Amino acid sequence: MLKIRIAIMALLFIMVSVPKIYADSKGLEIFDELKSLIISVSDSITPAVVHIEVIKKQDTQRFESIGSGLIIDSTGYILTNEHVVDKYVEVMVTLESKREYRAEVIGADKLTDLALIKIEVPADVKLKVAHLGNSDSLQVGEWVIAVGNPYGFDRTVSFGIVSGKGRVLTGQSTTPLLNDFIQTDAAIAPGSSGGPLVNLRGEVIGINSRGLGQTQGFTIPINVAIEIRDKLLKSGNIERGWLGMVTQPLNRSYAKYLGKPDMEGVLVSDVFEESPARKYGIKPGDVLLKYGDEILSAEKDDDLNKLTLMVAQTPVGTEKTLSIYRDGEIRNIKIIIGEQPKIKADEYETKFGFTAKEITDDMYRTFMLETRDGVLVSFVDVGTVADKADLTDGDVITTVNSKPTPDFKTFKKVLSGASEQNYILLSVLRGKEHYLCLLDASSVPADSSDVSAKDK
Repeated sequence: MLKIRIAIMALLFIMVSVPKIYADSKGLEIFDELKSLIISVSDSITPAVVHIEVIKKQDTQRFESIGSGLIIDSTGYILTNEHVVDKYVEVMVTLESKREYRAEVIGADKLTDLALIKIEVPADVKLKVAHLGNSDSLQVGEWVIAVGNPYGFDRTVSFGIVSGKGRVLTGQSTTPLLNDFIQTDAAIAPGSSGGPLVNLRGEVIGINSRGLGQTQGFTIPINVAIEIRDKLLKSGNIERGWLGMVTQPLNRSYAKYLGKPDMEGVLVSDVFEESPARKYGIKPGDVLLKYGDEILSAEKDDDLNKLTLMVAQTPVGTEKTLSIYRDGEIRNIKIIIGEQPKIKADEYETKFGFTAKEITDDMYRTFMLETRDGVLVSFVDVGTVADKADLTDGDVITTVNSKPTPDFKTFKKVLSGASEQNYILLSVLRGKEHYLCLLDASSVPADSSDVSAKDK
């Protein structure tokens, strides 16, 4: 460790004193030591990095996608990003030796953008396993190496520093990704997703997730990745705590409006129906002061991630005390933490030319739907039975042949039972208006089958 610090200090000195140092052979020797160190770390990690090619299916279209992965176990377990394997049909992994293997997706977690896959290799193939570090000890300014397959160029190495910690990024849903992302200027380009971020001790301290521009890369802390890996291996299910409310920063202007210019906290702007927050009396306009013994403070959006992470990490069923400010007084409310509703919706690709999607709480808010009951039509193929019946993207199917379909599971069962009939009548909600769509099932070949795309 001391040797690394000396080498880094020497390099910085070289940057400001090039003429003098280059006349000093000892300075060049120190520079060469740092260069050798970087090369050594690069050589040690690249054999554990794999190239991932994925065939994906979106509605009727198939397309190829590339990414990276990191071997974390000699039996073939590999960490990568959820968005790398999302909607997969087939996943292929290429090792440094150029050997190719089909991979099984063990599990994926959309909120952390992590996935665990596995390959089966012959007994004579010895996998190089990465050494995992501790991302909690990472410091801003620390030098790091990112490895991946940008644009398909295998095992490309880039060098930079840790530019920041605790960065918050949002996905396409209303729910922020549950990560205190590491920010780095080491290049993370398309195809690098899923590769490792490594410190100069050769320890993996993050799984690269995405890049924004040429100098802004964001990496998932390895401690988060280890936690998700263990949960996926244990049960395949990621259970998280949930309160069911929307929060926003309590800025100085709003604090003054409340007559408490120095008050710190988190402002509640909305409370979801049938949520723990609603059940136990949390209201829009409340200011959250404490979560258990933790003091809350948020003056900008990034600060909200602390509360989100604390709640998510609280075991379901735990009783917590929330200290709130309401109507000029502080109140303590005991609340039982609920389970976070699923974010990623199941899909059902029917033989009638349309895809139905489960309506999750997140989808209900994101698409501003009129009802949670039913299934959402996410795609209608041109020229199919569904298209001729005037079924439209965005329709919510509420009944099939007059039988209510309040949820995804019921819809699949009812539609399957009606699929042998010549005509199937769908009742749909389009915006706020109700419509009837009649499927002429007689034109669908009897040997056609539905294709379920659960969690892909």
